[in-house]
Amino acid sequence: MNLPPGHAEAPHWWEAAPRPLLPEQPLPARSDVAIVGSGITGLNAALVLARAGRQVTVFEAGEPGAGASTRNAGYVGRSLKHDYSTLLRRHGRAMAAAVYAEMQAANDAVFEVVAAEGIACHLERCGRVVLAHSPRQMSELAAELALKQEHLGEAHVLLDRAALTAEIGSERFVGGALIADLAALHPGLYHAGLLERALAAGVAVLAHTPVTGVTGQRGALRVATPRGASMAREVLFATNGYTGPGAPGWLRRRVIPFDAWMFATEVLSPDQVAAILPAHRTFIDMNHDILFARRSPDGRRILFGGQTGVRPRPVRERAAALHAQATEFLPGMARVCVDQAWTGRCAGTLDFYPHLAERAGVWFAGGYCFAGVPMGTYLGRKAAWQMLGRPEGATHLATRPFSGQPMPELARRLVPAVMAYWRACDRRAMRAR
Repeated sequence: MNLPPGHAEAPHWWEAAPRPLLPEQPLPARSDVAIVGSGITGLNAALVLARAGRQVTVFEAGEPGAGASTRNAGYVGRSLKHDYSTLLRRHGRAMAAAVYAEMQAANDAVFEVVAAEGIACHLERCGRVVLAHSPRQMSELAAELALKQEHLGEAHVLLDRAALTAEIGSERFVGGALIADLAALHPGLYHAGLLERALAAGVAVLAHTPVTGVTGQRGALRVATPRGASMAREVLFATNGYTGPGAPGWLRRRVIPFDAWMFATEVLSPDQVAAILPAHRTFIDMNHDILFARRSPDGRRILFGGQTGVRPRPVRERAAALHAQATEFLPGMARVCVDQAWTGRCAGTLDFYPHLAERAGVWFAGGYCFAGVPMGTYLGRKAAWQMLGRPEGATHLATRPFSGQPMPELARRLVPAVMAYWRACDRRAMRAR
């Protein structure tokens, strides 16, 4: 594999959207709202609040957007870790439909923000192909999508093995489904556009200013940093998988971070790209430990992701393991080199739902479980509207019980073991008839 020195861990997205170098700014004595984290969630919240007349300061531990907001796959959809059929069986049709209506609203929120702000980020309804490894997975996929089409009006087209040849250069899958209205974007350019609009709206973004603690009560919260302290009426932690020791204990107990990996191939010819991914779609399989692939927005590379929740290893080792997986499912990948490989930190919650929560003026939006682009956009705006007391801030994701674990560090260390269990389940599912 080709992993250039000094560039191996730089996400592909940073080529078109390099991390900005913002001028150092003084720490403000006071803000109406302090936002911890300058990713998709934090900037969407900051935009709404600043345009409502609030003084907003964003505290960022590194360069703006250097975390998962510019390291993800750029998928835009209605993703939730709970199948509609499961929610229907456990909670009834009204609740299941309401939850999935919010997933649709999160998908729509990305289009609303991109259109309203005029952000050029290659947002396109390219369609998503969901891939089944076995007849049992195919049967489960068909049943789930039929139910969603009947109850929610979500259209799809089932694809048998022969039909898949027009979509993906692999005979590994027994079938799949095309969901034509799902989309993708360039996450680096999306973030760059949000940052530009936030700065223009008067938001102060302080790079290299990590928050080391928040104390006090609503209206008088002390935000501590290595540069000193700043006061705020309210604080929003928009840190998701990067929620660190500066966050309150109640929050750290509720967020389970884990890493996922991606790579980008070398620049390929149109024929090479077409042999691997004939269709310009996003692709994802049905496993718990998901594999995903897409073309780069310029159509010159293949991007592939997986290795979720594995133990930390050097980038070259992880890239090699991921390339081996890619070759297994996309044989054409064996003949191309990896040019860039990187990781990004995601976060889940004990109930596998995203959450919006608040205690004593300290807010949190996160737990996105691989749906960071739509959910970060959606819950960032919801958090801001709730702070402003506006009715459009209402969301089911702010009313669900938000449970925590008593030993968060142990839970984090157990993630690789839990994922190993799910990978074993996946292997059985891939063999099931």
